[in-house]
Amino acid sequence: MGQQGAAYAELPEPLRVLADSLRAVHSNDYDYVALRPEARPEALAQYRKVFTSTKFLTEHPVVRLHPETGERVLLLGNFVQRISGLTGRDSRALVDLFQSHIERPENTVRWQWQTGDVAIWDNRATQHYGVDDSDAHERKLRRVTIDGDVPVGVDGRSSTLISPEEVPDPSFGIASGASTAGTPEKTGA
Repeated sequence: MGQQGAAYAELPEPLRVLADSLRAVHSNDYDYVALRPEARPEALAQYRKVFTSTKFLTEHPVVRLHPETGERVLLLGNFVQRISGLTGRDSRALVDLFQSHIERPENTVRWQWQTGDVAIWDNRATQHYGVDDSDAHERKLRRVTIDGDVPVGVDGRSSTLISPEEVPDPSFGIASGASTAGTPEKTGA
């Protein structure tokens, strides 16, 4: 798991200044097939049904302020499509540069699973990458995602919804308060 706050803090000052000024376009339309080519077709179909039935584009600050601690954390990961306002090549180079700081060993935690363990992390300041290292052992995964706040950058600007026009009600129940009342402002980009 990458700790984005620690990664931000260890950036050289010129990179912190640059990161503070950047925004990135994210999408839930992520290619899990490339990451998990061995995935069963029915599992991929279920993923698409649940996670990409509505395709979202949002613009987030590259550095967000944690709403409880005020800590500056890098907001990146596999859902980043590009850095706003940059060409594809320049954008990819910057995303790779900042992501490499998140993934440094000193900014990661490798959980050594034991029977009965429960792992919880704050996605506002942590990236998760599940390594399939359970060998022949049975492992049950229960995932709960709790709707949260709308990210705010160091400049005070909130994340913005690019598309769709508004957040639809989820097919699995009503949206919580953050999904509706805290909807990021709409941008015409």
